[in-house]
Amino acid sequence: MEKKNILLITNIFPPHIGGPATFIDRLAHHLSSRGHKVTVICSSDKRQEISDLQRPFIVKRVCIAVRELYEILIRINLFIAMARHRYILINGLETYVAQISRLLRKRYLLKIVGDSAWEVARNRGTTLLAIDDFQKDGIEQKKHESLIKSRNNGVRQAAHIFTPSQYLKSMIVGWGVEPQRVSVINNGIEFLSTPEGLKRRSTKELKAVFVGRLTNWKGVETILLAMCELDNILVDIIGDGPEYPLLFSLAHQLGIADKVKFLGKKDQTEVMKTLSQSHVLILTSLYEGLSHTLLEAMSIGLPCIASNIGGNQEVINDGENGLLIPAQSVTALRESLKLLQQNEDYRFKLCQGALQRASQFKLTTTIQEITVLIERQL
Repeated sequence: MEKKNILLITNIFPPHIGGPATFIDRLAHHLSSRGHKVTVICSSDKRQEISDLQRPFIVKRVCIAVRELYEILIRINLFIAMARHRYILINGLETYVAQISRLLRKRYLLKIVGDSAWEVARNRGTTLLAIDDFQKDGIEQKKHESLIKSRNNGVRQAAHIFTPSQYLKSMIVGWGVEPQRVSVINNGIEFLSTPEGLKRRSTKELKAVFVGRLTNWKGVETILLAMCELDNILVDIIGDGPEYPLLFSLAHQLGIADKVKFLGKKDQTEVMKTLSQSHVLILTSLYEGLSHTLLEAMSIGLPCIASNIGGNQEVINDGENGLLIPAQSVTALRESLKLLQQNEDYRFKLCQGALQRASQFKLTTTIQEITVLIERQL
């Protein structure tokens, strides 16, 4: 096998937590172990991290502390690195990459985990539509034409695209991409319990947890509203984001501040510890491609209440290894929490089903399939 110089580009990287950060770090380690020379370029809170010295590959960080300077430096760093590499994989920063690839006439392998045009529009408050409705609404498509054009530029210049769910592949094909240019490679996880180690988590109080960025499509307000009229149920909310002030205020207005804890950002070890001490993960978002958090929770035998949208439906079989409810339905969430609180046997059945299902999403398989794409596709 020919040893290659491979460039990986991502918007987040450890010590940041999240699917893209973990994925790129694990992929870079695996590619390095196969003899490839790997370089990672990422956005970062700092110019350097001590942990990078222990990695068998190069990490180049572009500090985001000063936005104006970042906009210049990220383009310079990407231009130099992309000019020196033939094998390039993108998992973030697609807008910058697309601009530079046009100048250099470079092709790349692109991972897509959502619709960046829709996400920007939701964050700006210029659309209130769910992601599927956004795809079909002609007025919204015209209104956000520049965002969609920017998204499509990155997609068109990719040599090949891979995505973690059939749901997302269908969406990408809907943008006009040929089906043969899109592969489905499920997200994978490495935190796995064994059936023998699975124990009942009996307690008077049901402990629920949410993990994710606090944006206006994650549905955290649904959790807060559902907590009204519920007794002996506590919720930990891990993560931060633009919706935090509103959500914190809402919890106090509803009189449930004693039942809801906003824990802020946590590292991966702390997240897994909290999950292991909980009874259920709540994921009532308007959109999920194929959630790493969902898989990680299930991998330690934690049942999940999730929206019946996107990639969630490819992971959870309702009533067998978790519960699917309408997105942002306060009533459905409240009734599901009551059910799990009152029926420990049923909850344990879901724990067993969750663990069994999670065992089918192995990180080693994900990395191997992507390695084949890199070594053969580009």
